[in-house]
Amino acid sequence: MILAHPSSQQEWDEFVSGLAYTQFTQSWAWGELQKSVGRNVERYFIAKDESSEPVAALQLVHMARPFVGGYWLAPRGPVFGAGDKEQRAESSIQILEFLAEELALPAGVFIRLEPVLLASDTSPAGGQVSHLTSFIPHRSYNPATTILVDLKKSEDELLAAMHQKTRYNVRVAERHGVTVRAGTDEEIGTFLRLTKETEERDKFSAPDFSYLEKTYRVMAKAGIARLRVAEYKREPLAMSMEMTYGDAVTYLHGASSSRHRNVMAPFTLHWEAIRAAKSEGKKIYDFWGCNPEDINDANYKPSWEGITRFKLGWGGARVSLVGTFDVACKPWLYNMLKSVGRV
Repeated sequence: MILAHPSSQQEWDEFVSGLAYTQFTQSWAWGELQKSVGRNVERYFIAKDESSEPVAALQLVHMARPFVGGYWLAPRGPVFGAGDKEQRAESSIQILEFLAEELALPAGVFIRLEPVLLASDTSPAGGQVSHLTSFIPHRSYNPATTILVDLKKSEDELLAAMHQKTRYNVRVAERHGVTVRAGTDEEIGTFLRLTKETEERDKFSAPDFSYLEKTYRVMAKAGIARLRVAEYKREPLAMSMEMTYGDAVTYLHGASSSRHRNVMAPFTLHWEAIRAAKSEGKKIYDFWGCNPEDINDANYKPSWEGITRFKLGWGGARVSLVGTFDVACKPWLYNMLKSVGRV
């Protein structure tokens, strides 16, 4: 196998966006976003030889840390090419072994990988990843479990798959006359205001607001990010930031007002987002993150119980990836930092 840098953005995105379960965090634009906030980015194709088409892709972001140099993160990567289940499983393990041996990156104590392999592929891929000797399991950086709505279903089938309470609340919002429309670039300020309100009401820590705004502006310029607004009597009550890439639309961030909670604006917001994605020919609506089913899982968060119930109400499939793994570039320093909780 060989590592090769992409020759162009077009070459990169044609491969990554063409995969069955596309990851916007491996898009070229996401790498450019990271560069815009001062982080170094490396992109690699993995191929069998110089004359072969890529079989995988890997975008890494350098996460600087004082004194020790930081580490390299592959957000939801590497991503793997097409093939049947057995071929993909065998190839992915070989690729991960190759990356552990061949990746040589500057200023990194370790490399953190989030392979896009479903844990349901345990026969034979998923279970083998944790047995790779160079791979050290770590708590997930990006959500390892999510809920995927299959947009190939008809609208009637999607409605029937919902939890009864979710379907009822969609109808409540419709009866109250809640309307949903695409947001404009100028409304990012409204989105941030609602995010602040949601943060204070629900007692959680939102991402840094300047980073949130930059995320929207950079990704929107690339045609990936968009805002969606649910209004009641012309007042914005709920908003979402979606990422559309390849065949997937991902609900990345959401916010809502504390006013008029009885009109259930967030429910019609998601229903219209799902309908819009389906009408565009997308195949997946990704709720991005939820709790794993097992409460003893290292990635289970009690604070996510409410949002997990909300997301499960839409009738999608809860799926888990194989997880997050570290490959130590400087084992002695990695082990020392791990012993004091610094990795």
